[in-house]
Amino acid sequence: MGTLPSPREARQFLSRFSLPTSANATTPDSSRTAALKTETTTAQSGNNFVDTLLWPTDHLALIKLEGPFEKENLTAIANTLVQLQRLGLLSLVMVDNRTWWQQEDMLPRDSPDNKAEHSVEIRKRMMKDMMDIVDEVEKSGGSARPVYDGVFESAKSPQQGVANQAAMEQVLIRPGMPPIQSCLKLRQIPIMIPLATTEKSHRAPVQSNDALVALAKYMGDMARNTHLVPETGQRSLIPLRLIVINSSGGIPLTRASGIEGPTHCFVNLRDEYNTIVDDLENMDHIPEELAKSYRSDLDMIKDSLEHLPPTCSALVTSSPSLTLITNLITDKPLFSSTMRGQDPKMMLATTVLRNGLDIFTFRKSLHGLDLMQLQRLLESSFGKPLDADGFYGRIQERTETVILAGRDYMGAAIVTQEGGNIMREGKGERVLAKVAYLDKFSIAPKSQGIGVADILWKKLTDEFPDLVWRSRSDNPVNKWYFDRADGHIKIL
Repeated sequence: MGTLPSPREARQFLSRFSLPTSANATTPDSSRTAALKTETTTAQSGNNFVDTLLWPTDHLALIKLEGPFEKENLTAIANTLVQLQRLGLLSLVMVDNRTWWQQEDMLPRDSPDNKAEHSVEIRKRMMKDMMDIVDEVEKSGGSARPVYDGVFESAKSPQQGVANQAAMEQVLIRPGMPPIQSCLKLRQIPIMIPLATTEKSHRAPVQSNDALVALAKYMGDMARNTHLVPETGQRSLIPLRLIVINSSGGIPLTRASGIEGPTHCFVNLRDEYNTIVDDLENMDHIPEELAKSYRSDLDMIKDSLEHLPPTCSALVTSSPSLTLITNLITDKPLFSSTMRGQDPKMMLATTVLRNGLDIFTFRKSLHGLDLMQLQRLLESSFGKPLDADGFYGRIQERTETVILAGRDYMGAAIVTQEGGNIMREGKGERVLAKVAYLDKFSIAPKSQGIGVADILWKKLTDEFPDLVWRSRSDNPVNKWYFDRADGHIKIL
């Protein structure tokens, strides 16, 4: 309860993660069905509500541990993995460590023997780090299994557009992934290292980000081939979260306008990817190696989320415990990128990313908008019918900008230009100032709670640093508005 979820967020969490009923439970095999019936009977007879809530579900997190980590940090991470599993999110962990490759250029590799020696040395480092994490999970009360074979394959394929057809390494997934399926059935946390079987049946190190993208692509294919799920029980291979745990925190932020802070709190990849890449290439205040690491993780997340269902989100964090549990329960960033007055030090830990939405901007007119679709969005958002003729007639000549989130009208912000008219004062006159006025800010009910509002608000305030709006005193979202306002006037 330290995550302080709202009533709506708590209900959504419980609906996703509570014990399935016998009428709608889907299990991969008959033995688990029998176990489910037995556990259900026990829980009901004992009225053990907590055990009912903590029944393990088939939700999965794909996690990259980007070391090196100090011993106490590794212990904290292991505790978090166990806590997440108790809350219904089983982790599939990929271990990474930049020290594996630090001596790569120092080792002589001018012969096959030297290359083999180099590969053996990296494999030793990988195995040690993997077993350290397995031990910590076991000490924390969880069950973990090392996985270093049977998942990845390495194949050479010609590069497209290269005249000499030079070969490049490609990481592939072995169909079915038996070691992973075995872990999930036994409720064990798989702890993997990026070793791939070569064409000559050797185990060779590969980049962890390449392996993660290959996993995401395989899992995304499974999600699309839903007819396979009931028969094979591979529902667990569709991840709910993609998480990078490192020692440096979220993706650094440098913005020309809007809120200033050390990291991005929330990223809409479709709209912000190119800007962030450009920032990372021109940051003088962080080491070049760290900037490259952020860029590599950003590319991995972008490529992975493109293959995964739109419900999957990603996190980059250095503070896993409360951050990951809060995000699991509330399905939103720990902090909002659009809130005012936040402590930059508190914002350092985490960046939440989504594959996101296309953002469309219409200026000075309503031309190009589907007004019927916009009307349906406004009516569903405000919960009452819209006087369409009166509304569109009123804003037609004063529309400044309409910002639309998603091609299917998931959200919209309508800004008009007000003022500018002449006001008489005694025998004189004065012209009222023109102001940008937020006439409507609407999020479709199906899109609430997944970051659409923050995406839209960030785009809105970038476009209009000075913006005014009004809200009724009984509006249930007033707290959200107050958190994002520089000030307010209360009219009695």
